[in-house]
Amino acid sequence: MTICRSSTRLIPTVLALTLLMVTGLPVRAEHPIINLFDKDWNTIDPQAPDSVQVPFSTKQTCGLCHDYDKITSGYHFQAGWQAIADTFGVARQRPWILSPGFMGGWYPYAFRQFARKHNDTPDQIDLTVYDFVGFSAAGSDQPPCGACHPGGGGLEFDRDGHRYDEYLAAHPDLRDSLDGDYYRSDWDKSGVVEADCFICHFRGYNFSARVDQLAKGNYAWASVAATGIGMVSGAVKRGQKPTVVYNQRFFNEDGTITLDLSWPPPSDNCVFCHGQSEEKKRGFTWNDIFNPDIHNEHALSCSACHSAGIDHQFAISAHGDDPELLNLENPMKGCRQCHSVGMLGSPIPKHTKVRDSHIERLTCESCHIPELHRAAALCGDATTGEMYFVKNPPGAKAFDAKAPWKPVYERDPEQRIFPLNCVLAVYWANRDADGLLYPLFLREHAAAWKLYADKVHDDNGDGEPEVNTPEEILAGLQAFTTSLQGNRRFQSVHPVYLKGEKAHELDAAGHLVVRDYPESEMMMVKFSINHNVAPAGLALGNRGCLECHGAHEHFFQGRRVVDMYGPDGKPVTRAIGHWFGCRPVSFAVNSFYQRVLSPLVSGAVILVIFLVTLHYHSYGPKRIPFVPFSGEVKRFTLFERGVHLFRLISFVILAGTGVILAFNLTAWQALFFAGPTQLHQTHVVCGFIFIVTTGLGIVVWFKDAMFASYDRKWVRVLGGYLGYRGEVPAGRFNAGQKMFYWYTTVFGSLMSITGLFMIFKNSFQLAFTCIVVTTHAMIAFILIAGVLAHAYLGTIANPGTWRVLVDGHVTREWAKHHHPQWYQKITGGGKQPKDNP
Repeated sequence: MTICRSSTRLIPTVLALTLLMVTGLPVRAEHPIINLFDKDWNTIDPQAPDSVQVPFSTKQTCGLCHDYDKITSGYHFQAGWQAIADTFGVARQRPWILSPGFMGGWYPYAFRQFARKHNDTPDQIDLTVYDFVGFSAAGSDQPPCGACHPGGGGLEFDRDGHRYDEYLAAHPDLRDSLDGDYYRSDWDKSGVVEADCFICHFRGYNFSARVDQLAKGNYAWASVAATGIGMVSGAVKRGQKPTVVYNQRFFNEDGTITLDLSWPPPSDNCVFCHGQSEEKKRGFTWNDIFNPDIHNEHALSCSACHSAGIDHQFAISAHGDDPELLNLENPMKGCRQCHSVGMLGSPIPKHTKVRDSHIERLTCESCHIPELHRAAALCGDATTGEMYFVKNPPGAKAFDAKAPWKPVYERDPEQRIFPLNCVLAVYWANRDADGLLYPLFLREHAAAWKLYADKVHDDNGDGEPEVNTPEEILAGLQAFTTSLQGNRRFQSVHPVYLKGEKAHELDAAGHLVVRDYPESEMMMVKFSINHNVAPAGLALGNRGCLECHGAHEHFFQGRRVVDMYGPDGKPVTRAIGHWFGCRPVSFAVNSFYQRVLSPLVSGAVILVIFLVTLHYHSYGPKRIPFVPFSGEVKRFTLFERGVHLFRLISFVILAGTGVILAFNLTAWQALFFAGPTQLHQTHVVCGFIFIVTTGLGIVVWFKDAMFASYDRKWVRVLGGYLGYRGEVPAGRFNAGQKMFYWYTTVFGSLMSITGLFMIFKNSFQLAFTCIVVTTHAMIAFILIAGVLAHAYLGTIANPGTWRVLVDGHVTREWAKHHHPQWYQKITGGGKQPKDNP
């Protein structure tokens, strides 16, 4: 028996595989010449007169060199089959779920229920394994479930480890039993679906031919027809025995065969399965000019990210998905892991326009997948007994139609916001004696639909009837109460209509009641969005903060459907921000600040500068001479001067960095800082210094800042700054300085408190953080305006005065003129007026 033409032909293959594993780059390697074998180890040679004309076996052919058992233990082949059990879902309060994967699992998007191994009545059986493979198409234009399962696992062996075709041939009575693996099956005629290596590795694989053979019940012949190595006639479904005629152009003279195989798999082969299904789930397409992906455009293959070893455990992102479902030891590298080190030549983004908080709390996909351009699914409706999918966006003609739509957003387990598509579910269930809501089979939906279809109308004008009014729901409940009588899979008949996170049912008196049904996994399926990545220039937020934070922008204020059919038949929606903690009030406050107050307050700061300039030109500076380093009268201690100095320096730096942060001035950031992280750290450090010095200032100058009766005159004449030439009374601090003390005490304290909250903002709800950030920014502008005025009055308007903060002393003449009451007090030059705080 010839296996390989020469062992030396394996050398380039081994080298190529080694290169791929080291570099991750796609390579081509010629596959050795091989023989084809059937399941009984007979050689297939179409030129030999006694050659068998039966389907070749991938298990015997490919498994001769490759570890078939190890390969088929991978998730793609098992899909939960390795853990399937009749009791799997009992402890989870979901008895109809038999495994953590697609084979045995259940979710409303797919809706079909796998039959248990052991059943007591045909009423308990919805989808047998045999029907799952070839007779489970959701519609005339849809493939059966087995088309996208590459074989092996549950498509080859039953739950006891027996090969279906051989075991049924030995025990034909199983066909008439209630065994979920064999009930009404023809495994002995169809054969089994062994792991089809060619579906991934064969260039030119005809996926449509595979679908056709499975739909005919020709399970063992699917790979033969799809590769084109043989032509298949006949259909088990029609009671015929399939025959195969092998295409001799594939074979060499000695009966061996040369195949154009590829490792890693070409991306086009991946799309056989992940194209149509993922398009419905996520709007995903590949090689699509209208729905591009930056990685696709740069010639990255699927395997560049979804790598695998010999065990075929493909790296899969668990982002937003059930870890129990995936449970893989080969986690996929995320965007950050590749782009932070430049893997495979990927650019390392600097994100100079993006704040650290956004990098921490947003996934890359949130910004870089702002929109999809092919219709996906929005809702699956099973009420008529056939799955009808509402398109996303509504009104799209088909799932492959060009139709733009935007994702919705939630938080992942790490509390980062990520984009997803939520597919709602509308269907009927039965509340059994155990109190659980059991989803009804499609055939049970269809039986009841015949009884109340004439009472249901198309209220939204989409051409499909929808059960949405109390009268229609009541008619449905009555119909199911009738149609479920005698159904032996239930101990009690109590139908329930599930729609929009609500359960509609009849109470003991026969009245319609609506209850909350918060089990979200029963009402919708959440598909994380990871592909069709846009380049940086088209990323969300590239046009500025208001692209997300604007009053009507999608990220916060876009509408997410929570109920497909409201009372008028139209969708009921809620703001997207609700799902990651942004409440309407907090968003309105933040948006009003961004759109209105921020420009106005910024203008107010400019106005202050204009007014002080106008004052200087109108009245000029006061001309009382200030002699530095006079040593005559001590005005401020060294401690006071230190508190003021560090508070001033920290505030100036806070004002500068705060303005850069508030307006995202990336040019200024690049000029003064190494990056946004250093900018943020500088702001935080100076914030702590400001908090400490503000607290010290409040304590040190509290007594001097108490108002006295003589301060009223200072206020009446505005301290002489508008031309008054008489004496202006003032204690150690004049009335203006006292007002500034309380001004900075109040707003400085608020700045400090809100600043602390912002430092630890990840510990708080987003709604609270939005209000805190808005308050912090507003107060900052108010303080900046006040400090500018204070700085003018303490410097330009009173030349040389600032020097008192250097040596702490003033002349007697200066003290007597500017602070006469204080001067009298410290010199004993007369009785002091009594202070009236």
